[in-house]
Amino acid sequence: MGSLGTEAPAEVKLPTVKLDTTLTELYRLASPKDAHTRLGWVSCGITSGVDFTADFPRNVKFVYEDQTFVSIPSRKLSNGNGKLKHSLAKKHLSLIPQRDAFISGTAPVIFFNLGRSPEQVEHDRREAEATISVLDPSQRPELVFCPGPSKIPMQEHSINKLEYKVIFDGLEAYPLTHDLETHWLLNSKAGLARSGLPTPSSQIIETEGYPPPPESCCVVCREPAANPSSHLPSIPRMCTGPRGEWLARETHRILAAVRARRVPFVFKTQQAFGGAGTWLVTTQDQKEQLLADLSGSSPTQNEVNDGKGKREEEEEEQDSGLLGKLLPLLTPSNAHLRPTTVLLTDLVSDPTGDYGLTFVVTSSESGTGSGEPLFLAAAEQMITDDGSSAWIGSRIHYGRQEELRNKFQGLVERIARWVAGHGYVGPVGADVLCTSRSSSGGGSSRSPGGGGPGEEGDGGCYIVDLNVRTSGSVSLPLLRGHFMGKGLECASSFSIQVRGGRREFVEKWRGAFEEGRMLILSWYEDLEEGASIADVVVGAEDEERLAELMREVRLNTEEVTF
Repeated sequence: MGSLGTEAPAEVKLPTVKLDTTLTELYRLASPKDAHTRLGWVSCGITSGVDFTADFPRNVKFVYEDQTFVSIPSRKLSNGNGKLKHSLAKKHLSLIPQRDAFISGTAPVIFFNLGRSPEQVEHDRREAEATISVLDPSQRPELVFCPGPSKIPMQEHSINKLEYKVIFDGLEAYPLTHDLETHWLLNSKAGLARSGLPTPSSQIIETEGYPPPPESCCVVCREPAANPSSHLPSIPRMCTGPRGEWLARETHRILAAVRARRVPFVFKTQQAFGGAGTWLVTTQDQKEQLLADLSGSSPTQNEVNDGKGKREEEEEEQDSGLLGKLLPLLTPSNAHLRPTTVLLTDLVSDPTGDYGLTFVVTSSESGTGSGEPLFLAAAEQMITDDGSSAWIGSRIHYGRQEELRNKFQGLVERIARWVAGHGYVGPVGADVLCTSRSSSGGGSSRSPGGGGPGEEGDGGCYIVDLNVRTSGSVSLPLLRGHFMGKGLECASSFSIQVRGGRREFVEKWRGAFEEGRMLILSWYEDLEEGASIADVVVGAEDEERLAELMREVRLNTEEVTF
């Protein structure tokens, strides 16, 4: 006879989740000409800092200034940094693709393995399969795993085209739903600034020319040790040739523009996601820190080394700064994309609302972009409070969506017409700040050549970022029926890091999971570290109870940023 309390707890019974609709269904509705095309969805992230794996190299042509590229010192951005690479691969090759796979529907969803060993390949599959197992069978995606971008099994799975989230270089080899370089423009910060859409006024600073190759420069640049193949391309501080002169000149131009700019303002790089590449500068101290981040100097040193000074030990240890990492990535093959462009934009003063709009841009039967938007939701954005502006999640109130749809209808229509005019069809996200004024002022103004807030339907709102792809909050409107059917008017999705695995987490929150008020959108357990990263979504009866549940979860977890 067993003792009381020694029996293993009963297995948690997870309810089946039925989405209101799926990305596959929405895309077929948006693009009638592709209604019978078998699309494969590629929803991984990307970095230009290091290779994810031996089969998935960093981006070289399409340069992204992701959070890792921006924040990690250049000397640590090496393919020899196995811990960093694995950390990035977990997020970008498993967590993000699972999150979109959860709402993709019955289409094939492409996953890239984190390693080559049979054990790693099997672990990758088990994690994704466990996540989608709660979905109604009629909405489960077909999971397709492969080593890297060069080995996507198109024919084996009868895939006609790929629909993708962010651009990675390897996509150029495949038939796609839209043009890569056009998509790059639509997601660029300069593209938004020049779009004519209501967005804060921007000073666009483009680099002139590009650095010559190392072999045509000085002795230092020609030395193999000057730029190991495992590291980011760089221009050595001791360069005495045209490469060093170019870097010094372009760095000086950017730093001079920053020094001349009066606070408050926002500094942005050209291409990023997840809130990366953005500095909010509201004080002189923050401005000095930005100059230090750009140049790699201390906050009290306003001049960047021009490559012609003495070679001292402290300079050897000194980081190259963002510009020292970014500018050498400009090449003849990507110069036309202007990946090294930076912007100084007006700061939107005293915003009354911070929303993430999600919608789908449609085309007509003829295949020409009609730009009619299918509104999905307006969710509130959640960012870190450490000044980095990194996105950590979103929350939604379902009962207010009709009101918010009407509020943002004119703005959404303008965005849809602009992206459709470039031939894009599919999901779009827009980060919008609203003000109490319907005209520009107080540190914000209309963009060059574009209409500012106050035009019909804009509602005094500014687009501060445009994500022409699936956004992190797009799952929330598709789960409306699930939560509302349980009397849960509000929901929030966010990323977490926890000790232990999926089973332990679900057991800890057994009641919330069995009631269907908590769902796992993506999960990856690192067996060696004994820890997991995940995306979860929680629902509650009202905002107060939602905030309480979120606080409880966050007390036992850590934030994950991308």
